[in-house]
Amino acid sequence: MAVKRPSPTRPALDFTGIFRGSAVAVAIALIGSFFLGMIYHFTGLTESTLPLSASVILLAGVFCGGFTAARRSGTKGLFHGLGVGLIIFILIWILMGIFLPAGVAFLPLVKKLFICLVGGALGGVAGIAL
Repeated sequence: MAVKRPSPTRPALDFTGIFRGSAVAVAIALIGSFFLGMIYHFTGLTESTLPLSASVILLAGVFCGGFTAARRSGTKGLFHGLGVGLIIFILIWILMGIFLPAGVAFLPLVKKLFICLVGGALGGVAGIAL
């Protein structure tokens, strides 16, 4: 298996790839949320399964974003995937601060950080490995 070597003029981190991966993650999360809303509206699923379903959609979106960023960069997939996860987490944190006037609880925030970092890291490693 051939290993891609970075060119000397290539930067260590491809910020364009990280932002493109973040856009992919947001798009997948929005599309997944739309379909999840339709499923909950038209079926008899209870809302007790909503937190798990939302976490799976977030994980899938960040995984795909990390995969995209790592494929674009060609090297350092773990760092590119973690970059995507961190950007998505910061975006979620800002949106939670805006739309939840009571404040942001610590435990759900840590859970989202974990999901974003794990999904991004796995996507980045898979983007380089495949």
